[in-house]
Amino acid sequence: MSNSHKKLSFFLIFLLLFGFTGCQNHQKSNFSIRKVEKKIKTIKKKSSTSIIKYLSHKDKIIYAPFGDSLSVGLFADQQSSKFSSLFAQNLSKKIGKNVIEKGLSEVAKTAANFGVPSIQTIIDQKPDLITIEFGTNDAVGGKTDYVLNSFKENLLQIVNAFKNKTTAKLILMTTWSPSNGKYIDNDLAFDQKVKEVGKMTNTPVADLSKIWRGHPEVCGPAGKVISDFSQWGNRDDFHPNQIGHQRIAQMLFEIANKTERKKVN
Repeated sequence: MSNSHKKLSFFLIFLLLFGFTGCQNHQKSNFSIRKVEKKIKTIKKKSSTSIIKYLSHKDKIIYAPFGDSLSVGLFADQQSSKFSSLFAQNLSKKIGKNVIEKGLSEVAKTAANFGVPSIQTIIDQKPDLITIEFGTNDAVGGKTDYVLNSFKENLLQIVNAFKNKTTAKLILMTTWSPSNGKYIDNDLAFDQKVKEVGKMTNTPVADLSKIWRGHPEVCGPAGKVISDFSQWGNRDDFHPNQIGHQRIAQMLFEIANKTERKKVN
């Protein structure tokens, strides 16, 4: 064999070896990519859960509704049929465990004069679930940038405190109004701040405007005496009636049953 033929043979062998090695590396590379993609999907799957699934692993479940007159229960037919109690009952039925309702709520309060000062009281209850309902009374004070930003800061302080100092799942709630309410423009501006806090902290938000906007049947009629709430007068045409409380409870239950998407680093 001549030198030129030998060189050509060596060159062809080199190309074959190089091609084979490259093919192997390409296959390994594809395998590695598929492996990584599978791992990412597994992580994402593990990071997705629902509030109800989370609560189902608890030995006992403490639910803490935190808010103003809406969370007090005005004006359901009775204490046991206010939205928070109905929500607790629905959770208990779904999970098959007793849900203990604690929490703290007062009539005519705001995030600033009641929410922030009462943070530690809720933390001390060691809750597994908290609904945070402020903004309706705050909105009466107007919707200037200062007022809205102050509300947002207070709400953010409340949410961050619960996230840092409890293991509770949180649900934020927007403001309440009758369909022909006096402060609807203010309410919707405050709702936007609630949603911003929800987005910032990865906290689900119950948008109550979907219940009261265009639905006059969820409030009133005014005048009926509700014995469980008689200390605050007769039923008015502002607060939710029994229909309103039932719809709020249903909305909260649907949120609790919905799969959350946690942020994956």
